[in-house]
Amino acid sequence: MTSANPVVTAVTQHPAYQELLRKRNRMSLIFFGLTVVVYAGFILTLAFDPELFSRPVGSMTMTIGVLSAAIVLLSAVVLVSTFVYISNKVYDPLLAQIMKDVT
Repeated sequence: MTSANPVVTAVTQHPAYQELLRKRNRMSLIFFGLTVVVYAGFILTLAFDPELFSRPVGSMTMTIGVLSAAIVLLSAVVLVSTFVYISNKVYDPLLAQIMKDVT
């Protein structure tokens, strides 16, 4: 059995890395919660009020179901893009600083 890489051990024991993990996990849970609310709202509405999705939007021929499905897809793109942006702008520089401290 081989021992762990000393750099990996040093990074995982670094106090700033522990803080980074807490922040990233909290942000991940927030985005997960938002995603669950959006998708569960869509599915629960479909399950308990399917007639709502068959109604037209105003005087257009598009239905509420098509519009809400498009909004669900758009929300997924926005949530993923926002998480990637935050990760690149906040978490990656922190990790780079931790690596600089350790090595």
